[in-house]
Amino acid sequence: MKKFEKIIMGKTIIVTAEKELEPQIEILFAILEQVDRNKLIHGFSLQVGWSVYYLQERETGNFILTTPDYSRNPFEDITEDLTLALWVQLEQAHFLRKINVDGSSIKFSDKIILSKGVLELEKIYLQRNGDVEKGDSGWYIGPIEDDNTTELYALYAYQLLKIKPEIIQVLALPNDYMVVFEGNEIKAVLNENDVDVFKDSL
Repeated sequence: MKKFEKIIMGKTIIVTAEKELEPQIEILFAILEQVDRNKLIHGFSLQVGWSVYYLQERETGNFILTTPDYSRNPFEDITEDLTLALWVQLEQAHFLRKINVDGSSIKFSDKIILSKGVLELEKIYLQRNGDVEKGDSGWYIGPIEDDNTTELYALYAYQLLKIKPEIIQVLALPNDYMVVFEGNEIKAVLNENDVDVFKDSL
């Protein structure tokens, strides 16, 4: 774990994360440099990709960047360790770059609809629908074979970090995309024209 500091508009901003995430931290600092200086105060929040970051003043002029704690209850718990939030951002950006696709945002608190028991299966698919209300990611996860289940339930996106973390990387794909998983491996990513954009990236 490493502390990174940067002075932005006369204020010292402190970020704590694994040192391998320095490029992502530099992006965060660059975004903060674009913020109106009057907004860089205690309690300021900023959504970047999947996560929300909060500025907390610890002593005059010293601000720590915090984020919801995805290892606990992110609606109530916050943490100074930004590793998990930045890791998700990195995974999603890396995957989009790999298949050369512009993504569509998803927040940790967006809901994902699943058919009951699907996460225990070997072969599953994810499909994103754009016609959804706020707070819904548009993602549905279902079984490849015998998708006749009528029992559905919802999860928050962050809950997949514990249950099936390999899914996290694909969640920033745009609407009308479908992903096929076999075990923890991606087998195909179909775009809105049913073209597999994943096999070209291998």
